[in-house]
Amino acid sequence: MTGQAKKSPFDNLLARIANRLERSRLAGTQNAFRASIDPTAILHPSARIENIHGKAQAIVIGAHTHVRGQLLTFWNGGEISIGEWCYIGEDTRIWSQASVTIGNHVMIAHSVNIHDTNSHPLNWQERRLDSQAILSGGYRLPTQTICKPIVIADDAWIGFNAIILKGVQIGRGAIVASGSVVTKDVEPWAIVAGNPARLVEVQESDRD
Repeated sequence: MTGQAKKSPFDNLLARIANRLERSRLAGTQNAFRASIDPTAILHPSARIENIHGKAQAIVIGAHTHVRGQLLTFWNGGEISIGEWCYIGEDTRIWSQASVTIGNHVMIAHSVNIHDTNSHPLNWQERRLDSQAILSGGYRLPTQTICKPIVIADDAWIGFNAIILKGVQIGRGAIVASGSVVTKDVEPWAIVAGNPARLVEVQESDRD
């Protein structure tokens, strides 16, 4: 006898449930440990972290933030920084080859696309070489892909199916309506809509 109490079937069941919950917490995030994630942040089962170039500080998720979508950095660079109390909806994709900076209390709905890069070169010959490398299971350096940083300030709200393209800055408290394609900067407290997104109105705010 070892002196250890025999585990009941109920204890074994609890252990299996605990293991399953832990797997669910990390489901879809095979590279979760290549990111800097605040202990209070929540990665939901649909979340995916793909930090291809592998530097943990390239993806930072702040306190109390919930992630249901995909965060991806490219093989040759990219940084994603998400502040506190943010929400990243399911099927949303945030892809970075330069940098995507998201402030605090930012709400990003489902199926939003935020891309700071063209993803492929404009020149067809360069694009062919890049594509061949990727389809062969590798990557080509250097690449002539164009990328520019994106900044989304505190308290912004991005509606579902919106698209935010490279080089855009979205000001504090701004609202991007569902389905909008944002190609230019959005002023603080502005509401924009359409393709391309245009100013609809400016919200009243105490602007503290």
